[in-house]
Amino acid sequence: MKKTFITTISAIALGAVLPLSAQVTETTETEVRANADGSVTETETTTTAFNPEVQTKVVEYFETQKAHPHGLPPGLAKKVRIEEVPTAWRSTRIEPGVVVEEEYRTHLVEAPPELVQILPQREEVRYYIAGSNVVAVDNTYKVVDSIEVPSVTFTTVGE
Repeated sequence: MKKTFITTISAIALGAVLPLSAQVTETTETEVRANADGSVTETETTTTAFNPEVQTKVVEYFETQKAHPHGLPPGLAKKVRIEEVPTAWRSTRIEPGVVVEEEYRTHLVEAPPELVQILPQREEVRYYIAGSNVVAVDNTYKVVDSIEVPSVTFTTVGE
């Protein structure tokens, strides 16, 4: 409980320093479990979410791209092999905590610099377009957070 409180206070203090558009909401939960042998196991889970302002800016960014193929900026659609993008990525939000398996990493398209500029600047995450999602992934390719973008559409013949 004490760690969660300190982490929350630290996040609030950091939030006062960063500009609003670069903030992320971070929640840390600590679970302490007593084991049968008398030892204690402590598990800490941190959930990071794009704040609503960033989500709105991302959706607005892609709204301006609606006239381009699949609702993507010029040139980006050429990097995506539509028929190979996992079906779930095309129609649903990729949940935080999901690890992008190695075989699917080639379907992650690096987010364009003008989009990255409106996202929180964090050294430990990289930003990609994954189907109709903008995802933040860590070094292990675990999805830290994602934003489903309604105007990005990935359909193939017969869908």
